[in-house]
Amino acid sequence: MTPCSKVEISLHTILCIRQIYPPTTFTRRCAHGVPVYQSRHPTVRSYISQVIASVGKEINEGRLKRMTVVIKSVLTGLPVERMIFDIGYLSGLNGRKDIGLTGAPNADELGLMLRGFLIKLSSLDGQLLDNNEECTFAIIIETNDDLAPSSNTTEDTGPWVPALAKDTLRPSQKEDTECPEKHEPLLSVKAIETGVIDVCLSSPT
Repeated sequence: MTPCSKVEISLHTILCIRQIYPPTTFTRRCAHGVPVYQSRHPTVRSYISQVIASVGKEINEGRLKRMTVVIKSVLTGLPVERMIFDIGYLSGLNGRKDIGLTGAPNADELGLMLRGFLIKLSSLDGQLLDNNEECTFAIIIETNDDLAPSSNTTEDTGPWVPALAKDTLRPSQKEDTECPEKHEPLLSVKAIETGVIDVCLSSPT
């Protein structure tokens, strides 16, 4: 399972367990022996596929620093929850994928790590308060160089647009009063360290 596949499964599962869409619009699947969810709605599936395709370009180039799923109240438009994927990379490989790494997990070990990640993700719903209001979501990415994502074109519109200040964790400028200086304490859900690309999922408690 690639990092992009793991993120894609996570997005579908998060949308289900956090009740962004009705449970009846999801179907149960199995990944690494763990029950997960997949949206059955064509528009939702298409949107997530487009997001993953764009995110994959940033991961392959080593530029993606963080991806946040922001769950927002439809009534107020304010964030009520965030799921944060922090991405780390091994430096010095210069794009080479044929280098053996001492201590890196083998296929079986990586499978167990992915299984543990999915189990923790599936059990996350029992650790968080229910979303008792109608919610929507947005996906925000941050790049290591703070430049526009490489998947954006030179045209006026692209896959990614600047994030709303209230959706981000920290303001870009001190005078930005719409975005709080601090965020809630984070619950570390699970980390996967492959030796090349590391992924850590956190959620505000």
